[in-house]
Amino acid sequence: MNLRELEQGLENLKRLPTAEANIQIVPTDKPNESNVAIDWQQRLVPFRATFSLDDSGSKSTGKLQGSMTLSADNPLGLSDMAYVSVGRGLGNIPDLKDSDGKTIKGKTNNYALHYSVPFGKWTWSVNHSRYRYHQAVAGYQENYDYSGESTSSDVGFNRLLYRDGKRKTHLGAKLWQKETRSYIDDAELDVQKRKTAGWGIDFSHKEYLDDISAQLKVAYKRGTGMNGALPAPEEAFGEGTSRMKIITADLNVNIPFQIKKQKFAYDTSLHAQWNKTPLTPQDKMAIGGRYSVRGFDGEMSLAAERGVQWRNELSWQYAPQHQVYLAADVGHVSGPSAQYLLGQTLAGGAIGLRGQFKAGGALSYDVFASKAIKKPEFFQSKNTTTGFSLNYSF
Repeated sequence: MNLRELEQGLENLKRLPTAEANIQIVPTDKPNESNVAIDWQQRLVPFRATFSLDDSGSKSTGKLQGSMTLSADNPLGLSDMAYVSVGRGLGNIPDLKDSDGKTIKGKTNNYALHYSVPFGKWTWSVNHSRYRYHQAVAGYQENYDYSGESTSSDVGFNRLLYRDGKRKTHLGAKLWQKETRSYIDDAELDVQKRKTAGWGIDFSHKEYLDDISAQLKVAYKRGTGMNGALPAPEEAFGEGTSRMKIITADLNVNIPFQIKKQKFAYDTSLHAQWNKTPLTPQDKMAIGGRYSVRGFDGEMSLAAERGVQWRNELSWQYAPQHQVYLAADVGHVSGPSAQYLLGQTLAGGAIGLRGQFKAGGALSYDVFASKAIKKPEFFQSKNTTTGFSLNYSF
């Protein structure tokens, strides 16, 4: 009887939020034999819903973004999981009205589909998503509707290579494709049409040292000519390719500690990207915003072929399920195209509150204020950037 195999089986059974599972090893009447008793229960309604609202959008397409996600747990009885998510821009979205009374309004909408299923040490998954936006652009004599859409799909697996009481190692691989199109009114901009496809592979390792946890992930992304992929327009100038070769690395460390019974935690994360080929704008690493280097509103960013960003948080749990945190981030980009940027380095800080309430379901929140510490001259961003996100799940 392999204890690690039992742990993996229990992890597969407990991967569903609506299910609970326990495994016990019980004796039998036969010598040197034991039975494995599994207690597995799932709530009567195996569905979950999540409603989200935040202000992470852009000025031109709408700052407020809302989404709804409906998840189904164990639909085929295989500890599998499926969800569908839809989102759109909300609130007051900028528009333009010309002399003929024609009004063009910015907007966004998107959806995503996911399905995953475990088989022993393997977890297989398939994803598909679509994003579309409209932006009102002022012209000399009339206004224009500049719009675009992006669709992406992937199928892949994640396999456990090793586990013991303090560490786990996984190997993942996938096939992917992505297509983007842009339009002015109803006319497609052929020069901006892109269709790429390829494969990716990643290696991840998680280590536990008492209460400290660290996770490392290294990934390689390769573009190919499969599935009708199109050459990138930049290939004519040697400034990009649809056959990209990109290496990324991520390190995340969580260090909880106490000072006189007060609970604190230090979280640090490092993300880096290297390129082995020229890259198109879609594949470059960008910094500047709440999900990269905080302190910036995200309306402008710095992007280049290579880069590194370091994010840090110190949090204090002032009440159960509620924290106040301080953040400090820095990022730097480099590569052939970096010489045309306003600069290469951004740094910023933030202070925020986050937590969770029990209100029939779980209501989580995150509100923050951030400020730039270092930025290039002429790099436009608010002096102070505020933001929020709300999620309600049941």
